[in-house]
Amino acid sequence: MLKKVCPNCGQASYSASEFALWICPSCKHNLQYIPTEPAGAIDDITECFWCDGRMAKMHDGVLVCSDCGWRYKGKESEVEER
Repeated sequence: MLKKVCPNCGQASYSASEFALWICPSCKHNLQYIPTEPAGAIDDITECFWCDGRMAKMHDGVLVCSDCGWRYKGKESEVEER
């Protein structure tokens, strides 16, 4: 899996192909001529709790589902039940 970071918005984008037309999913900027890098650890991408879609870690550490848009900010953001 390959990764490109958008110079326009700073978000990471992932693909299996280095040479296909590559558009940033966040801001729609053309990433075709941006160099690729290995995607890195699998913990950057996980499965959505609600819809089983793909979660991607944003630059601020928040996980966002690419299918339903659910945002997960981590354990510290969860409400404690009493």
